Amino acid sequence: AAGRHRSLHAYPRLEHTASNAVCRRAGFTLRGTVAFEYPKGHPITSNDWYADLDGESQGGE
Repeated sequence: AAGRHRSLHAYPRLEHTASNAVCRRAGFTLRGTVAFEYPKGHPITSNDWYADLDGESQGGE
């Protein structure tokens, strides 16, 4: 499985400060907010935290 995934994302809700703090302390980069439904029919807004697993880039997949 080594090298299969180049990035990792986490999507904690905006108001969940503890989860956002874990992402920040773990070295993730905040890319902004995203809106989606989870579960279907229940809109939420979350932060999009990004971690680069290959160590080469900081943005895309």
